[in-house]
Amino acid sequence: MAAPKPARKHYRKELSVYPDDFPRNGWYIAAHSSEVNREFLSRWILGDPILFYRTEAGEPVALVDRCIHRQMPLSLGNLRGDQVECGYHGLTWAPDGHCTRIPGRTTIPDSVRVQGFPLHEGNGFIWIWMGDPEKADTSEIPDHHWYTADGWATAAGTEHMNARAQLLNENLLDLSHLSFLHLTSIGSPEIAETPVKVESDERWVRVSRTMPRTIIPPYYAKVTGIDTDIEREQYADFFAPAFHVTTTTLKPYGDADDSRKCHQKTLHGITPETRTSTHYFWSCSRDFAVEDTSVTDYIRNSVSTVIGQDIDACEAIEHIIAAWEPSYPEELNIKVDGGPLRSRKIIQNLLEKERADGVVGRPHNPSDAIARAAAAASTARRRP
Repeated sequence: MAAPKPARKHYRKELSVYPDDFPRNGWYIAAHSSEVNREFLSRWILGDPILFYRTEAGEPVALVDRCIHRQMPLSLGNLRGDQVECGYHGLTWAPDGHCTRIPGRTTIPDSVRVQGFPLHEGNGFIWIWMGDPEKADTSEIPDHHWYTADGWATAAGTEHMNARAQLLNENLLDLSHLSFLHLTSIGSPEIAETPVKVESDERWVRVSRTMPRTIIPPYYAKVTGIDTDIEREQYADFFAPAFHVTTTTLKPYGDADDSRKCHQKTLHGITPETRTSTHYFWSCSRDFAVEDTSVTDYIRNSVSTVIGQDIDACEAIEHIIAAWEPSYPEELNIKVDGGPLRSRKIIQNLLEKERADGVVGRPHNPSDAIARAAAAASTARRRP
């Protein structure tokens, strides 16, 4: 018996409820630097299949992962020096995308190319620009030097989520959920009760809260060794279209100076894979217990667990949204939603500007499950 459809007494049609498209003129994290080498890496980004590899000189390359001859994924081919040979009919492509060989043909028009994408590598991440290459300004990449900076230790990882990226953008800007979803690890009851301050401009949102005295959550007690109440500050910064920095500072309550003050910077790259699936690149850097690898291991496992809880929540929400589409359920907004709502508006404004400028991506497939299956197949089906 088919499940009953949800009641639709209250609904909204406007895209701004949950933007389910993505701006293309912006920098997105494509990979951790350690992921890209002389082996092909295929990854779907903004609904497009992308092939990553490094040249013999070590420079990262990004090409669309399909041969324009018969649509064969180039990631199933071979790397010949710095060039990619299609494994189907042998057409060969240079790092800039132009064709260098068509078997049986001696001359090749310069117009025969596969699309390439601007990349920037720095501080542990490889960033990709999927829009107009003439607008790819690396000065727009937010500061994230903590990943590799002296005096800091870092744990990092990559997760995957079967839900739209905006759900994570909002999750990371409303940290009141730490008092409930993460109460046994990084949260405490006081977080949700503490007023927030929201600041923003056309591409940035900050949500901050200060707790003069609060209990120390189990996670922070473990990694810092502090066993008393603490003074805690929390900053959630969103840099459109897809990057977050969560800053936590704490010190023992009552300390007259900052000699025992601890700082943790968690970086979140929220990169859409398809309309309803997302890559989650993260790193967690600290300026305490820097030489203690056991602390790094504990942080890596703990942060992965916390992110897994966020992903579970977002995927559950995605199921509800999918049941209502093309409309959306009515929502109740409360005080802590100021930051998330501003992020929605920023993304919506960027999308509207790109549409007005004629920037368009590949049309979405009605079923993103097809794209996800193709993404999995392109990496799992590779022959020796």
